[in-house]
Amino acid sequence: METLVLEPDGTAAAAARDRQKLQGRWSYVAGVRPAQLLIAGSHFTMTFGNGTIYMGTFRVDPSCKPRAMDMVVAEGPDRHRGKTALCIYEFDGERLIWAPAEPGVGGRPQAFPPLDDSLHLCLVFRHERHGHG
Repeated sequence: METLVLEPDGTAAAAARDRQKLQGRWSYVAGVRPAQLLIAGSHFTMTFGNGTIYMGTFRVDPSCKPRAMDMVVAEGPDRHRGKTALCIYEFDGERLIWAPAEPGVGGRPQAFPPLDDSLHLCLVFRHERHGHG
């Protein structure tokens, strides 16, 4: 199995910065499936509008273009449990653009699909800051 070798001051530092930036609650802005994303440490909880919940851990690699995220589904629908979703992500100011491949299926998306694409999920989230609202 191939192992990612991270340079101590390069990719690892960039990954740590992105992980830090991802921390907290992200609320739905756009895309075909409303959802809310909560990031705490290396753990995620994705709650979709229909009540489906995915929980697990994630890793990021910001050196990829677009940036890569591997999300390991520990809890969720039976067909996805124990599988890894190969995702891409990008920051746009206070927004997060996120597009996954189906867990356990196929390769990582090469580009962000249109927000209205019903076959390939792409969601935009806004970071919820403390102290307002």
